[in-house]
Amino acid sequence: MGRLVTIGEAMVVLYPDAHRPLAEAETFGSDVGGAEFNVATSLARMGIPTAWISRLGDDGFGERIRATATDAGLDLSAVETDDSRPTGIYVKETTSGPHGAGTRMHYYRSGSAASAIGPGTLAADPAASILRDAAIVHASGITAAISDSAAQAVAALRETTGPATTISVDLNHRPRLWQGRDTAPLDALVGQAGTLFVGADEAEAYFGHSDPQRLFDAHPLLERVVLKDDSRRASSYLREGEETHVACLTVEVVEPVGAGDAFAAGYLAGLSEGRSAAACLRLGHALAALTLIGHGDRPLTVPDARERDLLADAPDATWSAWHVHPGDIPWRTAS
Repeated sequence: MGRLVTIGEAMVVLYPDAHRPLAEAETFGSDVGGAEFNVATSLARMGIPTAWISRLGDDGFGERIRATATDAGLDLSAVETDDSRPTGIYVKETTSGPHGAGTRMHYYRSGSAASAIGPGTLAADPAASILRDAAIVHASGITAAISDSAAQAVAALRETTGPATTISVDLNHRPRLWQGRDTAPLDALVGQAGTLFVGADEAEAYFGHSDPQRLFDAHPLLERVVLKDDSRRASSYLREGEETHVACLTVEVVEPVGAGDAFAAGYLAGLSEGRSAAACLRLGHALAALTLIGHGDRPLTVPDARERDLLADAPDATWSAWHVHPGDIPWRTAS
């Protein structure tokens, strides 16, 4: 099992106690989140050797993030400390509407330490040596979007990795982050990907279609497309023609934030362990479910090696019958 590496920001998350509207909130709880950080910590918690490359402010929020990462078992040797820029934060607000409760995010990341990620961040040791030796390097469109310097860094990511390294990209296209800006760096990042994670609706919006073969034709380095169809299923397509589909688990959803990151972590864990395409998809679904049943941006718990084997090997009928609820993880009781 080679080391996995993620590149991107982490922020401290604030949320009103009792999930009150921001205008009425007087006290707040806190957590840690960020797309690549969510992926990295989930992988590390499963015992997958994982390093995270980023930048944090020299402040209490940065210390909180470091402590969370250390508890997960993450390699932080390539995380820089910036004494002139702050650690970013975001505020998570529960909203109500005609279709039920939702979540609204308010980001305060402009000028943050992570926004200063740039080509120099990846070129300096220890990040440079970590990238050269990595089995898989994972980044997302959010990293490309947070600043021009971060966009330059990931647009040339292949130049920093070893020849055998697989570059994994979660499109994570956030139109508001790209408003008034050229998305060429995101196109360049996708163009380097060996593995691409993308939602079906997201693909339609960004590429104008969700046809895996057209994606392979347009991106010569692309070997694997993982297409997520909301709450129905996820599919893995390989360039040579193999395709695999796995239905989502039935989940009692508490909050959807972070489920996509968890799915990527589960899939990459399976990939790093040499599992089948179906097993990788199942692990992705399982970690997404473990995030959906809580209010945090990361899974409440992660499957250990024995549980991952059980998830991978369960009969299809058993998989289809599993319902995941807060406090009820069916494969855990089955094991």
